[in-house]
This record gives sequence, C-alpha cells and structure tokens, in this order.
Amino acid sequence: MSRATHKVEQQDCFLEPATSSDVARTIRRSLFLGHVRRATTEEEARDHIRDISRQYADANHNCWAYRVGYPSVREYYSDAGEPSGSAGKPILGAILRSGLTHVVVVVTRYFGGIKLGVRGLIDAYSGVTTEALSLAGVRESRLSSLFRVTVPYEGYQLLLRRLAPFGVTESDLFPDFGASIVFDVAVPRSMEDEVEALFDGHAKRGLLLAWERRS
Repeated sequence: MSRATHKVEQQDCFLEPATSSDVARTIRRSLFLGHVRRATTEEEARDHIRDISRQYADANHNCWAYRVGYPSVREYYSDAGEPSGSAGKPILGAILRSGLTHVVVVVTRYFGGIKLGVRGLIDAYSGVTTEALSLAGVRESRLSSLFRVTVPYEGYQLLLRRLAPFGVTESDLFPDFGASIVFDVAVPRSMEDEVEALFDGHAKRGLLLAWERRS
C-alpha cells in the first residue's frame, strides 16, 4: 500500500450512516421506537430531533443523542425526562461504539405500565439504538478539498497520472472539452498542500493554464 493511500485512509476518511432507519421494539410492555438520521451540523441534528419529537408528541419520552462533525466532533445527549443517565447517555454510548459521526438518534418511548428501573432503561435505550444503527448501515466518506483546473490538451494525461497517487481516477472527473480542458477534482484534505505544489509546478511548465480552490 502506498504512503499516499495510507494517509487517505487514516486521516481523511470517516464513517457515517448509509441511510435513515426506524425500528420498533416492545420491552416489558413499553414500546420503544428508534430513529436514525444523518446530520452534518448541530443545527441539522436539532431539526431532526424537533421533527421527530413533534411527530411523536403523545409519547412519554423522546430521548436523543447526536455526534456531528469531522475532524472536530461535537456530541450531546438528553434524557428527556427519564432518570438521569438512563437514556441519552446510553444512546450516545451506542453511537460511539458504532464509530459513526454525522448521526442523530432519537428513541421514543411509550410507557407500558411496568417500570424497568435504571438498569433496564439503560439496556433498552442502548439496545434499540444499536439495532437502529445496524439497520441504517455504514458508509465511508472522505474529507476532501475541491479544485477547478484548466489544462491544455497536451497536459491532461500527464496531470492525471500525477494525481493518481492522491486517489484520483479519470472516472472521478467530468471534464469540459473546449479550447482547453476544464474539470473539478476532489483530493484528500490532508494532501491539499502537495496537490497545490503539483499544480504550481505544472503551471510553470505550461502544462496547466489555471487552477483555483473551490472548497
């Protein structure tokens, strides 16, 4: 494995839910509904929490936790009226064990008349969260920087070869073939300085006409 590929995997990749999910479990007559949603910011996570809590406004509890951001991660949880430490923290614990970020989980509870005790609540909220996360699945995403590049035709294939160690393939690009070739390319963020140096070097040789960072 090349050093460049290793850096992509270790520094730039993170895991997030592949999709949303909803599960239902009945535990000693209490109905627990687990809801998983993808959220990249705290604002987005809290919007999901509000929407689900409104949808199940007649429930006894809508407990939740979220973990968002990368590489700077922010996380928060709420017991929403359950005994302290019995709901929100177990939900967050299940999220942490999954290794996911960009995720918010709300677990809705309809009380069935039998008290579960703190230990029983911890197991219930953790278990429902784990089941919902498993159903949502996992996808690997990459922290990247986007550049727009303009090259003459004679410099196109050479630049593609030089970009290959950064995980870029021609199938990733959608070039516009006009008087010159213009395309957007995403590279691992930890390697952006190296890529900028590559662009500058090609520009000095006349093999790259212009480049700019887009994000």
